[in-house]
Amino acid sequence: MDLNGKSEETVWPHQVSGGKYVRLLDRFLKQLREETGHGNRKVFLDDVFVVHLLAFFNPSIRSLRTLEDFSQTRQAQRHLSIRKLCKSTLSDFHRIADPTRLEPIIQSLRKKLDIKTDQNAQGLSQMLSKTVAVDGTFIPAVAEVAWAVRCSNQRRCQSYRARIDCRVHVDSWIPEAIVVPAPGQSEAATATEHVQAGKIYLYDRAYNSFALINAHYVPDGESFTAQSHFVIRYRPDGTNSPALKNFTEHRLTPEDLACGVMSDRVGSFDSSKSSRHTLNPVPLREVIVEVRKSDEIKQIRLITNLLDVDAATIAKLYQHRWQVELFFRWLKCLGNFDHLISHQREGTLLNFYVMIIAIMLMYLHTGFRPSKYMFAMMSQVAGGGATFEEIMPILRERERRCELARQSQRKRLARKKQAH
Repeated sequence: MDLNGKSEETVWPHQVSGGKYVRLLDRFLKQLREETGHGNRKVFLDDVFVVHLLAFFNPSIRSLRTLEDFSQTRQAQRHLSIRKLCKSTLSDFHRIADPTRLEPIIQSLRKKLDIKTDQNAQGLSQMLSKTVAVDGTFIPAVAEVAWAVRCSNQRRCQSYRARIDCRVHVDSWIPEAIVVPAPGQSEAATATEHVQAGKIYLYDRAYNSFALINAHYVPDGESFTAQSHFVIRYRPDGTNSPALKNFTEHRLTPEDLACGVMSDRVGSFDSSKSSRHTLNPVPLREVIVEVRKSDEIKQIRLITNLLDVDAATIAKLYQHRWQVELFFRWLKCLGNFDHLISHQREGTLLNFYVMIIAIMLMYLHTGFRPSKYMFAMMSQVAGGGATFEEIMPILRERERRCELARQSQRKRLARKKQAH
């Protein structure tokens, strides 16, 4: 007890990061102050948001119980309006949470982001500035999560997993959207609902869908016009994968062959009028790329509506779909999301909205797009081995060297093109 009769607050045993971001969001936190009843207690979204935001930057806070313990410490009380955030109260709050109330924060931060792009960029560089990689990932969930799906490999997995669908900007690593799908909703169905005009989307094999292709077009009189573009990896044509019909072969250039392109043709997919999803009559392009993995050679079949670029550019473009895989790896390893702390879809989506906000704040604070070098340094900050102020000079020097390397590479490519 102190001299005023108040109990002394404990200190969290590890260094706590992220407090400065809470202060930056003070204006938005006041807007989140909406009362939510819970018995004889009152819990507010701003307090829940603050606790989750601080937990994102501190890997030692990994469960509802540790969130409860942390909420009573001196570091947390600087930003909270309640003395304690009980585990049971927080669990109940996740059931009635409205994650969409955090969207104004996301929109405001997006406007503040100064993503540096080369205005004179052409070809692949120009396309990457508007390219979004799309994929889904599974996170282990306890059996009480009713909307989670059973692992398909019964011999290796007897648990339940919750799927998270994500769209990541490949040039900046800023999440365009994160969705917790409804029970039984496929990855392609989720992606169909979030197609935006002016983007280029990169999809893996799980996104084979006529409805998804149609979502990239808008009616234009008696025909259809592409409002956005896509590159989808399809299985080889067969029973479960349509074949390209009425196609025209394109001649391959030396650059196409150097990128492993084996075939480039434009045609269309046939669809049965009695099928649930009928494909719009639009031209589609099929690019077959040969890739080598160790001693194994595979062929990748890409379907796209990018008709005015060379096949080599499409092959290079699709390589950037791996950015979303790297994002998921970072999310699970450093983003503290290798397991769920909420059994509800609303609570899970709330956690991921907080994650989007946290990543944007990191981008605004450092001025650099996330990279493996930044993640290595951020892990030191999260583990208490360094502070933001200590790693910033290191990140600036690393970014300077990387930019010099990028400039050098662009010059070499320009000289190579002039030589040809």
